[in-house]
Amino acid sequence: MNARYRIGLTQPSNPDLVHRLRNLGEALYGSLGSKAKLDMKEIDAATEHFWVLVSEKRNLGDVTNTINNLVAHHGPDKAFIAERVRE
Repeated sequence: MNARYRIGLTQPSNPDLVHRLRNLGEALYGSLGSKAKLDMKEIDAATEHFWVLVSEKRNLGDVTNTINNLVAHHGPDKAFIAERVRE
């Protein structure tokens, strides 16, 4: 079972939003640990989105909650969206 989340901008990219998107990625990386796979090189290069991969079903609920909480915390202005992409 694999679940993928696309974490991205809801607004046109600008330097401030890119910086905040990367900060969100770093926060997710630190909070999720081994529950999900995030590529720090991808996050550091992100200008519009990055991906989170969940490979174990037992972690899906925790990962989803963490993503939703951190997206809301880092984007109170609704600057970010987390979309689950079905495979």
